[in-house]
Amino acid sequence: MVFERFSDQARQVVVLAAGAARTHHQNSVGTEHLLVGIFDAGGPGTAALTSWGVTAPALESKLQGTSARRHPPRPPGTSQSPTKTKKVLEASLRQTALLGHEEIGTDHLLLALLDDPASTGAQILTDLASLSIGEMREHLRRELAHRPTPGPAHGIPIRLSDDEYTRAHAAAYTAGQNLETSGPRPHHRRPHTTRITG
Repeated sequence: MVFERFSDQARQVVVLAAGAARTHHQNSVGTEHLLVGIFDAGGPGTAALTSWGVTAPALESKLQGTSARRHPPRPPGTSQSPTKTKKVLEASLRQTALLGHEEIGTDHLLLALLDDPASTGAQILTDLASLSIGEMREHLRRELAHRPTPGPAHGIPIRLSDDEYTRAHAAAYTAGQNLETSGPRPHHRRPHTTRITG
């Protein structure tokens, strides 16, 4: 999965979403629970939802209505696979990569959720927010585009061991990047001085 790329707040979203599902006696985490997690976790995702007029009481009321319409909870061990939620989590990685960001934040998760208008979470937002789905997506993309992209804008020398050099070279090659190396070749024991350039 993509959890190693999640920020602390984004990880908290998943924990809070699971808690919301349990509170509403659901055996699987739906996109509506993910929405609650984003709202409760704080950070940019919460700020966006609040600016769109979403409130905790209104969100809870929608969640209760959704839970009431669902099928009765299944016995433990027979829960349905939360396909849409999994797709949102995976899509957040794609959104982050497209924006050139290293870390998946709560706003990346919210943008990924909005990219599936048919999901329960997106439908709840359509009812609660002051903007349309398209306007919400555009707002998030605009905000995320202005976030500084981490990483050096110019070459920065770093010292690598032989093993680190080999792994870094392979990763850079896969990513289409270039490693400029100076110093001994990999079979020598002295560390390499390496510049990573785009």
